Amino acid sequence: MEKQKRKIVIVDDEKIITDTLKMLLSLEFSDEICTFNSPVEALEFIQHNGADVVLSDFLMPKMNGIEFLTQVKKIAPYTCMIMLTGYADKENAIKAINEIGIHRYIEKPWSNTDLILAVRNGFERTELINKLTLEQEMNKLRDDFIATLTHDLRTPLLAAIQTLKFFLDGTLGDLNPKQNQFLDTMLTSNKDMLGLVNALLEVYKYESGQLVLCKDKFLINDLLTQGINELKPLLVQKNITLNYDNKELELIADKQELRRVVSNLLGNAINHTKEGGNISIEAKQVDGNIFVSIEDNGVGIPQEDIPNMFRRFSQGTKNKRSSGTGLGLYLSRQIIEAHNGKISLKSEFGKGSTFTFEVPAGVTANV
Repeated sequence: MEKQKRKIVIVDDEKIITDTLKMLLSLEFSDEICTFNSPVEALEFIQHNGADVVLSDFLMPKMNGIEFLTQVKKIAPYTCMIMLTGYADKENAIKAINEIGIHRYIEKPWSNTDLILAVRNGFERTELINKLTLEQEMNKLRDDFIATLTHDLRTPLLAAIQTLKFFLDGTLGDLNPKQNQFLDTMLTSNKDMLGLVNALLEVYKYESGQLVLCKDKFLINDLLTQGINELKPLLVQKNITLNYDNKELELIADKQELRRVVSNLLGNAINHTKEGGNISIEAKQVDGNIFVSIEDNGVGIPQEDIPNMFRRFSQGTKNKRSSGTGLGLYLSRQIIEAHNGKISLKSEFGKGSTFTFEVPAGVTANV
């Protein structure tokens, strides 16, 4: 496909000027060069055809250069605008730079080299702005697509999970052992898929600024105890010893969102700790901040992989560590940063890892 030609629009009430400029620029650029001796006609052309670079005189009848370029800005905001002006009109040219954002002005009589360079830079500027704008639009379309898709996926997944539960609990009749095992596997798969969809929704809400934290006062011990109890079956299954020093520390935060962080970090520790291993949880308050650390003696993480651990869709290492989505730690970072806090990781490969997050307590510590 032939590349679409860029457009240079030249506007000056003197035909000899527009003809001269067209001849000069046509020797340097193989682009479409359109000349107008009426700013009104030029505006009509730009409105229907667009323009990449506009060169305009300042002194023109009926509509001066500032008035003309102000209108250009409204109908083609990403077009690069260059003003041709006499020495006496420099003040107006500077005004145009400040008020409507023209790229630059060139004094008459102009230097051909300077003019050609200005047009070339103008093309580059317009292309860069258009590229950035397109990327922003594509990112928004992508995020909107993810949000719509995940919403539409939740309903059939929830329906499928409930139906499978009816089969497994005997509501829809008895099952033989083989059927029971098969349907139980399906239920687990559907729950995993629902977890991924929910995680995608949460990530989207944080990245788009749509999620509002619901802060309340509570004890950090209640939060950690809840997280431990939810994952206790996994601890028992792997015979992992959990050490936790109960401390009555208060904070003001979104309990549900921080519970998600604790579940992610503790679940991560359990997944990567061998049977019979140890996990320690510590909570403390330092200078108005609450610190929570979850330490394990599991497989650990190579130092070169640590910077990747909190990135979206990253397993954190080139050597895949689990079948997870790569969203848990990324979402945890989003939640902690939304609380004006920090999350960090220390690890030694083969010896274990320590994840720590800190958030402002939001309450005055008891002395």
